[in-house]
Amino acid sequence: MNEREKTYLTIIIILLMALIIKSFYLDEVRPVTEEEKMFKDYVYRLVEEKHDGLLSKSNIISYRVVSIKKIENDGVSIIEVKDGENKSYKQVEIPGKYKAKVRKYLLHFIPYGEDTVLSRK
Repeated sequence: MNEREKTYLTIIIILLMALIIKSFYLDEVRPVTEEEKMFKDYVYRLVEEKHDGLLSKSNIISYRVVSIKKIENDGVSIIEVKDGENKSYKQVEIPGKYKAKVRKYLLHFIPYGEDTVLSRK
């Protein structure tokens, strides 16, 4: 291996480590309010129902909510959240309209696409 190839290999390793750190520690949103936390849980539930395929079940692809924004203050959104320790869900009203961006990952750290979820149409 010559000097140039060693330099390229070092740069590739550094960039790969940066991608792994970004994907695992910096991408996922940390909700500020209780409404954002409930909406985040609701979005994960919707994504799991929508993408219920072989790749999701075998953990080859994964999803993370990377942003949540409140886009309207008026009105209410009806979402479903878990009812305590039960596996059942209950409907909850949260004030406003929310939008979440969900990023798709291959092998948990390589981003390859994004989806948007709205709390109401």
